[in-house]
Amino acid sequence: MEPDWLRAGVALIAIVLGVWMVARTTVLRRAGVNVNALFSGERNLAATVLIAGAAILDLYILLRWPFPVLDHWVRAGISPSPAAAIIVTCIASLFIAAAQAGMGRSWRIGVPAADNDVDALVMDGLNGVSRNPVYLGVMAFLVGLLLAAPGPLTLASLVISFVGLTIIIENEERYLRNRFGADYDAYARRVRRWF
Repeated sequence: MEPDWLRAGVALIAIVLGVWMVARTTVLRRAGVNVNALFSGERNLAATVLIAGAAILDLYILLRWPFPVLDHWVRAGISPSPAAAIIVTCIASLFIAAAQAGMGRSWRIGVPAADNDVDALVMDGLNGVSRNPVYLGVMAFLVGLLLAAPGPLTLASLVISFVGLTIIIENEERYLRNRFGADYDAYARRVRRWF
């Protein structure tokens, strides 16, 4: 696979995933669900850093297709396996979309401000394999990006995202433990945090 095809493929996968996320958020908002809890509740540094980092990484992934010189500027190397990069980013995107859809009306971005904002604890589907399947998909997507454009930016994105998501997960676990009590504790004993 030519590097131009790899750039285009990864950019298109990111665009499709972005469209899915916007559409999913719009549908839930129209149904009366306050999906974006990042700014309605307590703000934290991890969420702010992750949002800023995601914006930078998204711009890079989208702009490197028409402007390949960006790879030189961020010191990205040649992909060791373009096919693996496309496959991993594609599967990770499908995993993220399926995980979000499987959470139904309980899916949120961030920790809700109100204790009773989430109606149900989702424990089946992909949540029966991982307590955080969306974040697991995000980490897999970042591995795909690292395969597509190995370098300091994609490696830093992977490491910073893991640390930041771990902090966010701990905040979400506190919320869920307060909201669902013994049900959440039993679920947490049965299903791992990541996989």
